[in-house]
Amino acid sequence: MTFTSVSSITVLAALALSPIAYAHGGNLPTAQQAQPPAITTTDLGDGLYMLHGRGGNVGVLVGPDGVFVIDAQYPDMAPGILSAIDEIAGETPRYLINTHWHGDHTGGNAIIGATGATIIAHQGVRDRVTVEITRDFFGQENTTPALDEVAWPVITFNDEMRLYLNGQTIHLIHAPSGHTDGDTFIVFEEANIIHTGDLMFNGFFPFVDITSGGSFDGYIAATETISASVNTDTRIIPGHGPLATPDDLAAALEMLKGTVAAVSAEAAQDKSAEDILAAEPLALWAEAWGGGFIDAPTFTRLILGDLQRQAGEADSE
Repeated sequence: MTFTSVSSITVLAALALSPIAYAHGGNLPTAQQAQPPAITTTDLGDGLYMLHGRGGNVGVLVGPDGVFVIDAQYPDMAPGILSAIDEIAGETPRYLINTHWHGDHTGGNAIIGATGATIIAHQGVRDRVTVEITRDFFGQENTTPALDEVAWPVITFNDEMRLYLNGQTIHLIHAPSGHTDGDTFIVFEEANIIHTGDLMFNGFFPFVDITSGGSFDGYIAATETISASVNTDTRIIPGHGPLATPDDLAAALEMLKGTVAAVSAEAAQDKSAEDILAAEPLALWAEAWGGGFIDAPTFTRLILGDLQRQAGEADSE
């Protein structure tokens, strides 16, 4: 397929100033609020909890070995997260892992890190949060400042890592080129619970950040890998959305494969971006999956942007 009629600005400029750029690229909430939303705590048993506020879902494991936390949401949400953890465990976190570098998952790092928590992440996360990053975010420049040093991961890994805490084997697994290039999903083996980070958005179209090394092929591959590790009793904490089941994960995988195939079929006809959007290739999924912050036209543009990136890489070989 060729993309001579599909410029990057034509395909992607509609995303340039969208909430996606700010929710997933910076360290501040998409809209300043006088009062941050309350944290909702769901007890999953086995010392595990899911915390929901604004930003990525937070996982918490408590027990005699200390508190282990997954993700930190935004800076203004961190005090509420710490308060919820104090109510659960009566202490501050010992460990904090970031599932990836986006600000709705790392924005609270400095506040939680300042309590003494050891921050862990894939090496790709440290590579990004320790420097200022300016990138061409869908046709316009977007700059994300470096986090303060207290917010940096001090333990990193490349492929996988295990921790043994509070009666749980905690398996950290890197998923290359998925939502970003630094994604980790976390398996609590004894509890049979998985935290996917943004490798799953439960019930709505996901964001695939191709400006941070993400890709739809990698996202699908990661979803397949996670799917292969679940059974009927597995509970899944998604990056965004409600607690999920293996059936929810299977539905997300089917949607991903179907939507990418539908847009790819239109692009293979060498249509312009406008013609592809007019054809509404995602009409079959729009109602069921378009209720989040990414609607069907936006998701179409995301897929087209990734197809264009692939075509450019092929042309340069």
